[in-house]
Amino acid sequence: MQVLWPEKVKSQFRVCHPINSGGTTWLRESDLVFVHKRPYAVLSWSHTDRGDVPEKFCELNRKLLKHDRPSDLFYRYEGEIKDPRG
Repeated sequence: MQVLWPEKVKSQFRVCHPINSGGTTWLRESDLVFVHKRPYAVLSWSHTDRGDVPEKFCELNRKLLKHDRPSDLFYRYEGEIKDPRG
């Protein structure tokens, strides 16, 4: 999936989500970023001369992303994602 990341990607939120890796599902906490109102769980970052850019990431279904309190920086994801790292 090709994503046109903005020049400065801000990660001010975190998301707890189930991830399936090698047939095993486990809970993971990742950075959560929004690009044009679309949510992405960032699993790893690439550090370039222009700054930090998401390297491995998964787009999340906005309907499955839950946020209990507007002041809270943590979200939970109620769907399982497949680990893009293999």
